[in-house]
This record gives sequence, C-alpha cells and structure tokens, in this order.
Amino acid sequence: MTHLSPTDTELLDLFKNGDAHAFNSIYDRYCSLIYNTSMKILNDTALAQDVVQETFISLFEKGGLKTINNLQAYLFQTAKYQCFMHLRAGKISEKHLHRINTISASNTLEEEFDAKELQVVLDKSISALPDRCREVFYLSRFELLSNKKIAERLHISHKTVENQISKALKILHTSVDKLGLFILLMAS
Repeated sequence: MTHLSPTDTELLDLFKNGDAHAFNSIYDRYCSLIYNTSMKILNDTALAQDVVQETFISLFEKGGLKTINNLQAYLFQTAKYQCFMHLRAGKISEKHLHRINTISASNTLEEEFDAKELQVVLDKSISALPDRCREVFYLSRFELLSNKKIAERLHISHKTVENQISKALKILHTSVDKLGLFILLMAS
C-alpha cells in the first residue's frame, strides 16, 4: 500500500480490519461528492447533509459485513437509495419534481440513467392521473397556484382541490416506491 494515496480497496480492507483512520479517509474522499449528488436530486441542504450522514452510517454499520467490490459505486448507490427514501417519506413537492427535471450533470452514466428513469416514471404517473386530478396537480405543482386560486379557476371547492392533490401525491408516492424498490433490487 502506498502511503500517499491508498486505493479504495486498500482503505476498505483497512476499515474492515478496524482501522478508524481508513474510515475517515473514505469519508474525506467521498463526502463532498455524495453531498453534491444528493443536492442535485433533493435541492435541500439539510436533506443532502442527512444523506451523507446516513450513507456513511450505513457503511460503518454494514460495510464490514458486506462484500464491496467497488466502494465508490456502493457509496453512490447507498446515497441514491437514501435520496429516494427522503423523497418517499417527505412528500413529493414541486421543488423535488423540478430538481429531477433539471438534473443535467451526473457523476456517472448510471446516475444519469437513474435520474432519467425516475423522471420517466414520474412523467408516466402524472400523465396517468385522472384528468381533473392531473389538472389540479399541474396547477399546484408546476404553475405554483394556491389551492384557493385553483378552486376559483376551475370552479370547484377548496376541499376538492385538497382531495385531488392528496390523491395525486398518493399515486406518485406509489410510483416512486416502485422505482426505488426496482433500483434497490438492481443494485443487489
């Protein structure tokens, strides 16, 4: 092992043998890359920091037990999974849909593929919504109209607007859950 720049494999072996400095080196090497990738997906500083923490906690807890052939791929896959979990748990908002739409620079082709797949699933799910539901969701999330303005524009009650948005979010959550499970299965 060279002392100037150990490889990922060397660092991972040292970490698995209990070397805390190796874990710190892995963290230093990948922390900002994982944060930047998470920010591209989530566009939320606090959530991106959480993803970094969760990714390295996962490595710390499970890394010694798993066979990891490619450390970088493992860390990025874990981070992407954490991002999808945050999207699933934390209401899909216009901000998240917009970020997924505008991810332009990816660290790898795999990341770009995952983002495109998520966008395709979301686009299909949005287009499959019932007409009124899709219309209300579009006005809410893409035109950023308030529920009151939507109700006025469509001549429907405020409660109907709320119900249609809830219905749309439920359907979209299910789509994101299915994609997240698919990505998780493909990574295994």
